[in-house]
Amino acid sequence: MTTTEPRDLPVDWEIRELLASTPVSRTWRILAAGRPAVLRRDEPGAGRLGLNRVDEPGVLRAAAAAGLGPGPLGADPARGLLLTDWLPGRAWSAADLRAPENLRRAAALLRQVHGLPVSRPVLDLAAVIDRYAAAGGAGADGLAPMARERLALALDGAPVLAAGRLRLCHNDPTPGNFIAAADGTLRLIDWEYAGLCHPAFDLAGLALGAGLDPAGDELLLGAYAGQPPGPAGLARHGAWKDFCRALAALWAAALIE
Repeated sequence: MTTTEPRDLPVDWEIRELLASTPVSRTWRILAAGRPAVLRRDEPGAGRLGLNRVDEPGVLRAAAAAGLGPGPLGADPARGLLLTDWLPGRAWSAADLRAPENLRRAAALLRQVHGLPVSRPVLDLAAVIDRYAAAGGAGADGLAPMARERLALALDGAPVLAAGRLRLCHNDPTPGNFIAAADGTLRLIDWEYAGLCHPAFDLAGLALGAGLDPAGDELLLGAYAGQPPGPAGLARHGAWKDFCRALAALWAAALIE
């Protein structure tokens, strides 16, 4: 075991491979008493971003029950540890997600996520901007005001936490978080940012991660809504994409040590 791997694991757990390492967390594929699983350990960035680890297992249970994500096997928020099911399959690339049929499948999956009956946690995007700005310090100067301005444009005058507008959202639907199984099942992993939010935020994040062109944006919105988007819908989508870009820049500044 290297110094980067978690210590004090149960004797019947075996680290198989490092899956990802970011300033927020590290994840490993492991065997937990012979069962394939994924172990995540928080890095300092998780604390700086104020990620909600207490409510995360409840979100995962709801997603797993609906067949949309991995189920939680154990959690220790105080130690920054989470154990989940391992989902076999292939992580999509941006090119995979841009394929029209795959984009339709991803839109349908997000629509299912947004329909899950989950009541917490709430991802208050205005509060997220404030947390990231505080963590970023001088490096966030100029970025936070831009993010606030673009959020206001995306909301178009609606309250940030308007009743009836919020739904459970994944909030990080990047291509690699879509796992396609051999049997055709499509599911999402990495639910650490999930919470009640604006569905348009998920759609904009997916569009940016996939690098969609205008035709791809129209296909995504049409597949999600069941009808072609009009000019107003496309304009709102563009505003949400602008906000996602601004928030991503602020997120990066918050994680610079």
